[in-house]
Amino acid sequence: MALDHETVQTGLRSVSEFGGSAGQYGLPEEDTSVAGLPEPRHGWVRRIINSVVAFHKSQQIEPYLADLCNKLAQDTIGAEGAGSPEGIDVMPLFVDPLPPAAMARLLGFPAEDSSRYYQWGAQLGMAFAEAVSEGRSISMREGCPEMARYVDDRIAERALLPTEDWPNDALSRFLSTAVDGETLSHRAIAVQVMFAIGAGSETTRNTLGSLLFRLSQDPDLYAEIREDRSMVEPAVEEALRTDAPAQFMVRRCLVPERELGGVELHEGDSLMLSIGAANLDPAAFHDPLVFDPHRDGLRDHLAFGTGPHICPGAALARLELRLGLNAWCDHVEKFSLGEGYDWASPKTGMIHGPETLRLRLTPSR
Repeated sequence: MALDHETVQTGLRSVSEFGGSAGQYGLPEEDTSVAGLPEPRHGWVRRIINSVVAFHKSQQIEPYLADLCNKLAQDTIGAEGAGSPEGIDVMPLFVDPLPPAAMARLLGFPAEDSSRYYQWGAQLGMAFAEAVSEGRSISMREGCPEMARYVDDRIAERALLPTEDWPNDALSRFLSTAVDGETLSHRAIAVQVMFAIGAGSETTRNTLGSLLFRLSQDPDLYAEIREDRSMVEPAVEEALRTDAPAQFMVRRCLVPERELGGVELHEGDSLMLSIGAANLDPAAFHDPLVFDPHRDGLRDHLAFGTGPHICPGAALARLELRLGLNAWCDHVEKFSLGEGYDWASPKTGMIHGPETLRLRLTPSR
């Protein structure tokens, strides 16, 4: 396992020497998520994905997300018990609805279906954890057949329409984008969409929850952010560093022999790159356990990975987190942890964030 920032960063950037993903080895290319594809196929698929969810593409849904965040914040601050000493759980009210709604809007899927994304993601997570523990690979389709059928149906519906009637959303771009004259098959598109929904919902949810948890314990910092909204983005980056939603990534050595962090690795060896530990490395970050949005090098964290295989959904995640915190600041004057609240993490070692978050809220005047 690689723990320090320099070694983890090197491992993530060395994509020709370390690649793949846990439980994704030896599958047909059509059934392998972009995270599990080795080069050069990974790079080809990523070029399509980048064109589908590029920064300027994801920003097209910003007005919708801003309105949604505003409504969620209003509903949360007005919920019964919000001002009580015990507070209310803000995860189902404010945090949970945002990431799946963003994914549904981006893809052009029905908004009312997004409530199922977490259930599907949890099913995928359990299936992959079981497969990895048994030393076998598993496809996204095998991991969650219900989700696969759902995405297949959305693709089939779109494909039946005349192309001139296709809306300008991510699904249409998946179907129409060609790189070097080749487009992804419908089966391959379904796998990448499933991966995007699973990876893009739970991780952003957990980071927003972690961010509110951190700020609930520092009322002076929260007051500063409310007064100076230029502090919103630094606070988001610091939450990504201190509470990386994906705590580690698994890679496999792709070359006959390679040294990493003083350890000799050989072809086929698996290695775990601990993003959570790297983001708290004192050699890379001063007082790493302190939540400090004023620190230098705020984007030096590895929460989205780094190098050629950096998370293609990073821009969308940052957009959701920024809009979410801004809306929260608009409607909540101050807040603190509810009496008796105890942090509980998700039931998997890879994912980090609060399962529940009970807060006592004071509305803005």
